[in-house]
Amino acid sequence: MEPPGIAPVVEKLRVLSINRLADMLKVPRETLVRLSVEPELNYDPFETVARSRPFQRQPPSKLRPIDNPMKELSWVQKRIYRRLLKPICFPEHIFGAIPKRSVRDNAGRHLNAALLVTLDIRQCFPSITNVQVYQVWRKLLGCSTPVAALLTQLTTFQRRLPQGAATSPLLANLFIWMIDEPIRRACTNLNVAYSTWIDDLAFSGEHARELIQVAASVLAAHGLRLSRKKIRIMGPRAIKLLTGTRLGARQVRAPKEKLSRIRSGIHKLRTGLVREEDEEKYINGLVAQLRYIHQLCPEDVCYYANDLAAVSKGRPLTESDKRFLDASA
Repeated sequence: MEPPGIAPVVEKLRVLSINRLADMLKVPRETLVRLSVEPELNYDPFETVARSRPFQRQPPSKLRPIDNPMKELSWVQKRIYRRLLKPICFPEHIFGAIPKRSVRDNAGRHLNAALLVTLDIRQCFPSITNVQVYQVWRKLLGCSTPVAALLTQLTTFQRRLPQGAATSPLLANLFIWMIDEPIRRACTNLNVAYSTWIDDLAFSGEHARELIQVAASVLAAHGLRLSRKKIRIMGPRAIKLLTGTRLGARQVRAPKEKLSRIRSGIHKLRTGLVREEDEEKYINGLVAQLRYIHQLCPEDVCYYANDLAAVSKGRPLTESDKRFLDASA
């Protein structure tokens, strides 16, 4: 945890000319400028729902807007991500979208805590403006004014961070890191553990409740709001859930609800409630969920892997999935 009062320390990119930027990205200067002039022509927005799994009790129904950068711009944004943003050394409390950091690592930071508080930033990407993204490129990363302006045009849409752009998660991380120094200082003073997963903030420790108002005030000062409906205060007797994980007594576990859905899915397969033409997709979905749970806690997989392997005999099952089930049982 950083000492109180220090500003974010990040190695500056110091890209001072557009020609240098083009050379670093291996993209012609003319292409970068052309894509930045009329960004609206390089997006094809649509609305979608989260991918449903065949064993879910209630398929998702809420529409989610996706800004959908088109092929050429998407390719350039991926270059910006890989060559400029991905190499940045992020501090230890930031986990979301950081290579080699997982939800299990995030949960591990709060293991054994008697009190866990989780907060969610409402409409995080749309709330981060092009002016704030410019500040990330100019002030935090040390690019020149023309370069920061060009990068801002290439990584924002309608004056905000776009949904579906490869660059948006890390730019959101960087902006929150720029503004959360008062939160980090309060956590240090109160001996509270703090972590972020993009727009999810987590605090654990005896005084974790006190960080709710601190975080709300700091974020509000920069145009970000907490989702009041998603504030969770989990005390000593509560089941502690964090970014798709459950904090067990001594280790990170899978949420009981997720295990219950898998158990229900296997039961439906066993009792013939799945149409024969849907069996392959159905089993693939179950195995995918077990693979995810195996990353969190292999012990949680053993019973279900053995049960699914038995039920799947004579049904379509890839060799890869079969090996996984056999090894996990």
